Amino acid sequence: MEAKGCAKPAVWKEARRYFYWAARARIARSNALALFAAACPSQSREYREQLLNDLSGVSGKSDHRAAAEALENLDPSSAIAQLKREHIVQQLLGDRKASVDGFVRLVDCLSEDEKATVLAALKNSNVSPGPSDSRTYFIILLIVALFYRTSIV
Repeated sequence: MEAKGCAKPAVWKEARRYFYWAARARIARSNALALFAAACPSQSREYREQLLNDLSGVSGKSDHRAAAEALENLDPSSAIAQLKREHIVQQLLGDRKASVDGFVRLVDCLSEDEKATVLAALKNSNVSPGPSDSRTYFIILLIVALFYRTSIV
């Protein structure tokens, strides 16, 4: 196969080691991508792969051993938290009426101290208003819900 150009030249003494590290790298990559997919199933596989490559610093052409070690030592918790936040925002933006109803129910469950804390945080946030800014949309929703459900405002 090497003579036909279908395979790279290989040293058979190193073949087991090569496939061992290739398998470890593939398993570590698959595990990380599965965590990302569970956190935000609506994101494309290409996006998750790019995120993993950015976090680990591993490209597709790197050494399998280096890739396996980098992926196994990677702590994806911050990226997973960000993906979960993005997924929740996407779900909430899908049905705005349900979002408003959910926020109203959330405000009803908060204590007066918690409501005051949330309202103070919303008043002190430095968000530039914009029609496409989802954070601004949610802040407005929380303010409206707090205004109609509490005597704080």
